[in-house]
Amino acid sequence: MKLRSHRSRQLALDRCLQLLEEAQVKGQARIDGPLGTSLRGYLERAGVIADHRLEGRRIDRVLDDMFALQAQLLGQTPEDSRQRNGN
Repeated sequence: MKLRSHRSRQLALDRCLQLLEEAQVKGQARIDGPLGTSLRGYLERAGVIADHRLEGRRIDRVLDDMFALQAQLLGQTPEDSRQRNGN
């Protein structure tokens, strides 16, 4: 049962990443209301409660946060692209 829970959390985070990447491809730089609502729903399914408002945040920063959550779920050390790129 624990494996099933882990898998469903991973799928929810994967969907968040997909939504964010699709928004970037469309040229969107910041999270709008509909995207924020969708992300919160998937984050809740992943067992993560957004501790602050997502709307208005830059998509690239939220992607960094999502990659860190995914790495944490997989038991890996998160890699922060802002540090890697020197930003």
